[in-house]
Amino acid sequence: MSDDIFRVVDLNKENRGRKKWGIVVLLLVLVLCGSSLLYLWRDREVDFEAYKTEVGETANNSLGRLTLNEVIIDDNQILLNATFEPIKEFIPDHQVFFFPQILVNGKDYMVRNGGQSIARSANIYTIYNSIKMDDFPPDENLELDIRYKDWNVKTRIEKPWAFQVNASQAQLQEDRHIFSIEKKVKHVDQQELMIDRVVSTPISTTIYFHAKKAIVHDALRFKIQSKAGQSWSFETPYPLNKERTKWGSRVDGLYLSEKNYTLVPVDMDGSKLDSAIKIKKD
Repeated sequence: MSDDIFRVVDLNKENRGRKKWGIVVLLLVLVLCGSSLLYLWRDREVDFEAYKTEVGETANNSLGRLTLNEVIIDDNQILLNATFEPIKEFIPDHQVFFFPQILVNGKDYMVRNGGQSIARSANIYTIYNSIKMDDFPPDENLELDIRYKDWNVKTRIEKPWAFQVNASQAQLQEDRHIFSIEKKVKHVDQQELMIDRVVSTPISTTIYFHAKKAIVHDALRFKIQSKAGQSWSFETPYPLNKERTKWGSRVDGLYLSEKNYTLVPVDMDGSKLDSAIKIKKD
């Protein structure tokens, strides 16, 4: 099984806030080189302990046991690290992906669910997940209802592996940098976008933008440059609503700690499409 495959589903939040899950899978794609998620646990030089909640709880059902090891809270994102030990009779013929569902303080904020799995042995898998969200609650303390009830295996999960976790985002909020922008740019096909803000944490940096009409051409790329000339590319935008008017573009492992940067809309070749925007930390 390949370690560098990262599977993603975009989710419809139409039923947000209801007690029952009503998530509809809109898109299923395979993305190669999804190593940024693994980076968050493998890079020993980066310390995420302040944003991590150790769980270490195990749930069992007829398919096996699943242990939720850790939860990391990020800006509009929750990262999960789990271990799956299937029953001996379970022999998958392809790589197994889980798509856990999360309620935060009783509500559904999910917009994208990504997963990655690594076979540690014949019957032990390490499961990583990145759940993107929108309008994440500002509360310092969060109650997470985490249910592993969907996967890419034909056998249905009749009894989900469920966990109740209390997590804090107080330290994340303290270390988070917000660059308010609210400026318009023209992108591919002359699409006019409003760049709302850039939010940077020690875990990731995200550009938030929107348009008046649904964005069809989603090859929306950006670069952020420092005064010293260092540059980072944002190449994987994702919709934040079903109307496809609100979007985010995230780079994991990037923390903008300086006060001033430049944001540039670029095409597929990295060439500038519109005027660069000077951004300043709030």
